[in-house]
Amino acid sequence: MTTPETTNWLSDRLDEADYSDITELETAAYAVFQNDWTNSPLFRGDEVRVHRHPHKANGARWHTYWHAVTKGSLEEDRTSPIPERLERVPWCRPVVENENDAVVKVWANVRGRDRHICIWFDRVNYIVILKQCRDHFLLKTTYCPESRRKQQLHREYAAWKKTGRAL
Repeated sequence: MTTPETTNWLSDRLDEADYSDITELETAAYAVFQNDWTNSPLFRGDEVRVHRHPHKANGARWHTYWHAVTKGSLEEDRTSPIPERLERVPWCRPVVENENDAVVKVWANVRGRDRHICIWFDRVNYIVILKQCRDHFLLKTTYCPESRRKQQLHREYAAWKKTGRAL
């Protein structure tokens, strides 16, 4: 059902209450991610790829997936998936594929030497970060920004809009 917070293209999220434990939820989320990212969607004409090699902290999971459902400064510290992130795994690809919907905010930023594309569906508080590479994009991470970070993102997006720059 479409509500003011969602659209008809946003998949249902996984619900932690439907699973017996976090391991079962994580297994379901990984299956969704693998299915959704079997082939690469396009973002403005270029492929969005994922790293399928094993993650350092969990060799049984693709690197991009594990990075997106955990947090930590060092990859080795990303040992425990976050239920909120697991529940929203089904949203990742649809947000990328529907970035041109007026309810989705899209802008670029630079972190270090890397140019990133931020795709934020703020009505459901979900952001996808793509790293711009030479001939494709790389799914970097996804998350639900907390209050302070949401304020920063609103400011960053407003500043980007003022520049009038295209992606």
